Amino acid sequence: MESDILSLLNEVEEIVDHGPKIPMTGKVLVDDTVIFELLDRVRAALPEELTNAKWVLKERERILNEAQVEAQRLMERGKNYVDKMAVENEVVKQAQSYGEDIVRQAQTFANEVKIGAVQYADEMLQHVEQSLYETLQALRKNREQLKGLAKEERDQPGNYEREKGE
Repeated sequence: MESDILSLLNEVEEIVDHGPKIPMTGKVLVDDTVIFELLDRVRAALPEELTNAKWVLKERERILNEAQVEAQRLMERGKNYVDKMAVENEVVKQAQSYGEDIVRQAQTFANEVKIGAVQYADEMLQHVEQSLYETLQALRKNREQLKGLAKEERDQPGNYEREKGE
């Protein structure tokens, strides 16, 4: 999807680079229907970027839920172990210590997974945001160039007389 957008933008760039030059202006004449078609194709590809961002958020939620289930399972395992070891006083102390260690490990594991999932989601969203920003900037630049070409074409002497004569 990102490569689709980039390839479409490359096509726009190729059209502008290889378009006929207007003498003494440094401007290029382009077929607006071709540019508008490419822009429509870029717009069609953009929702894929947004869908991917939504997928990243869903994946993050799934990872967090799995971590929470694993932490609960570990805590339950620790509690069961403590209950089994409650026969003697010394054994009870050992079991409590072991259970607390398991709970700490589970909490640490859950926190690490949560932090990792949040960082991964943030990186993916930052990448999508950057791609969208670059695409938008390129589109704005191309639109400004097209507007400038249209204005120059209208403002050139002789164009008005040709239009009147036709």
